[in-house]
Amino acid sequence: MAWRSELNGRAETWELIMESRVCAMVMALAMVVALAGCRVPPPGVDFDVFLDPDRPRAIVAGKPYVIEPPDSIRVLAPEASEDLHNVTATIRPDGYITLPLIGEMMAAGKTPSQLAAEIEEAALRYYDRITVQVEMTSFVSKRYYMAGETSAGPKQYTGRDTVLDAALSAGIPRSAWPERAVLIRPSEQPDLIARMTVNLRDLYELGDHRYNVVLEEGDILFIPTNRVAQVGIFVQNLISPVDPVIRAISTPARASAGLP
Repeated sequence: MAWRSELNGRAETWELIMESRVCAMVMALAMVVALAGCRVPPPGVDFDVFLDPDRPRAIVAGKPYVIEPPDSIRVLAPEASEDLHNVTATIRPDGYITLPLIGEMMAAGKTPSQLAAEIEEAALRYYDRITVQVEMTSFVSKRYYMAGETSAGPKQYTGRDTVLDAALSAGIPRSAWPERAVLIRPSEQPDLIARMTVNLRDLYELGDHRYNVVLEEGDILFIPTNRVAQVGIFVQNLISPVDPVIRAISTPARASAGLP
C-alpha cells in the first residue's frame, strides 16, 4: 500500500538523520577530547645559553672545528715535497688516515692544528726540520637536526646556519605551529640540556631577529603541530577503524531512500 511505502521511507529517512546526529556527536566529542589532550611543547627558557646580551649576535658558530669521518684534509709540508706536501686524505669510518712515510694516524676527534702537530712530530723522525699545516678540503661530517611538523631529519651544518635558515630551508607547512618552535641544545648530561622557545613567525613576518641565533653542531630545531592539525589527526585516527562499519550500515538505507 502507498501509506506503508511512505511509512518505510520516513523510517529510513529518520534512520539517516539519527546516523548523522550520532556522527556529529562523535565528532564533537572527539574534538573536545583532542583539544584537551593537545600536546603543547614545554617552553624553553634557557635564553642565556643561546644569547649573550653583552655581545653582538654572532654570525658564525665560532667553535674550533673537530675532524670526523668522512671529512677530507690536505697536508702542507714544503720541506717534505716528495713525501707529505699536498697529500690529501679522507678520514675513514674508523677515524684513521694513511699518509706516505708516516703510515696510519688517528685523525678523528682532533682539530686541524692538533693533527698538524702530531704529523709534524712523526715526520721529525725522517726530517731534521719540518713545518706541517693541515687544511680542510671538505666539511661534511657535521649535522644539525630538524624535527616535528617539517621536513625532519639531519641537515648539513655549515657553521653559519641560523634558526631562520634552518626553518625556511626545511619548510613550515600550514599544519605547523611556528609560534611554539623550540631550539634544543642536546647534551649527554641532562642538567646541561638547553631549550629556547622561538616564535618563527616573528622572524619571517616582523623581521624580529633577536632570537635568530647561529646554530651549533648537533642542535635540534623542533616545530610542533598546531592544535587544529592535532585535532584533525585525532579525529582521523578515531574514525578510520569504524569507517567501514558506518559505510556498511548507511549504504542500504541510502539506496532505499534513493540517495547517492
